Amino acid sequence: MAQLSGGLSFGPIVKDELAAVAELEVTAFPPPVYPVFFFRQAFDLWPDLFWVARRDDEILAYLVCGPEFAEPSRLSLMSFAVAPQAQGQGVGKGLLREFLRRLPIVAPQISHIWLTADPDNLPALRLYQQHGFVISGEESDYYGAGYRRLVLTAEIAAKNI
Repeated sequence: MAQLSGGLSFGPIVKDELAAVAELEVTAFPPPVYPVFFFRQAFDLWPDLFWVARRDDEILAYLVCGPEFAEPSRLSLMSFAVAPQAQGQGVGKGLLREFLRRLPIVAPQISHIWLTADPDNLPALRLYQQHGFVISGEESDYYGAGYRRLVLTAEIAAKNI
């Protein structure tokens, strides 16, 4: 768990935080959103790939990843959100940076990470690009008709931490 000044810390989620993450998902995104049972299953399946940013007992951001079954060296960043009251304060940037920094230790088999993003969400696209993600594709109907998404991919370099 990385602890910063002001009580802000980054690290794997604990079970008692699952409901808060599900609430943040609903607050952060328009439908479709992941339901609480998805987060419970992610916690059970990939506990080292499900991280939160917290200040004291408040969840300010989260990210959840899952490995690809067909290509175990690739990781999907399935959801990443920052609470409205924490946006623009570097919370999401810090969470993503710390997760990517620790990823070679947590999951040394991972060589690439990918995600999708709303092409109109310029702050998110800037954040991802600052962390080495590049646009590698686009799908006009990712979640169904009219849900346009960009696909972004980053290479994960093995690091000595």
